[in-house]
Amino acid sequence: ISFTAHNGVGADATQSFTLTVIQAATVTSANSATFTAGLPGTFTVNATGSPTPTLSESGALPAGVTFNTATGVLSGTPTATGTFPISFTAHNGVGADATQSFTLTVNQAAAITSANNTTFTVGSAGTFTVVATGFPAPLLSESGPLPGAVTFNTATGVLSGTPTATGTFPISFTAHNGVGADAMQSFTLTVNQAPAITSANNATFTAGTAGTFTVMATGSPTPTLSESGALPAGVTFNTAT
Repeated sequence: ISFTAHNGVGADATQSFTLTVIQAATVTSANSATFTAGLPGTFTVNATGSPTPTLSESGALPAGVTFNTATGVLSGTPTATGTFPISFTAHNGVGADATQSFTLTVNQAAAITSANNTTFTVGSAGTFTVVATGFPAPLLSESGPLPGAVTFNTATGVLSGTPTATGTFPISFTAHNGVGADAMQSFTLTVNQAPAITSANNATFTAGTAGTFTVMATGSPTPTLSESGALPAGVTFNTAT
């Protein structure tokens, strides 16, 4: 601006004048952001004040993430998950600096990392733990019919029990934590049974007359049969039948 002094004596006196209005620095952007592990993320820290404040960051950042003090951009592709408490400071020399406590959360989509099959034995206690990764920790669920006496504990991820039926049971597990798509795994539970011979332990043939006896065995998988010991001439054992 300018001021002018006038009294009619000679030329007026004019002064160029500068009025500067300053303002303390303030961080105006949100105090949290969420990135996803393995994916690029970005967040811009905004600050007001006059003169324009400079920005700085303190606190440990996850690997792969950096803060650009010139642009105020927090960015990168994080390789670690978790919650990272950091802080931003805006400084312009007017009053106290503005410091903001900030939380960077790095999530990770759920994934099931355990094997996609296991085998139990009928009549014997069996257990298998479904393992899932992700942040936040994913919740597990199971779908598909299980053999009698076998249950899945969604809190612990443990499939367990003493099965009462044999066979192959195609089921599926789902891991959910709200980060991207759920992780689904097709899983096969096989329940076997130890072999047992259920037919009688003796038979009588008559010399010179055709005789037959069938050895019966149970088990899963179906057991193969064999015979040992000397048979009378003319008598054979068919291992296939």
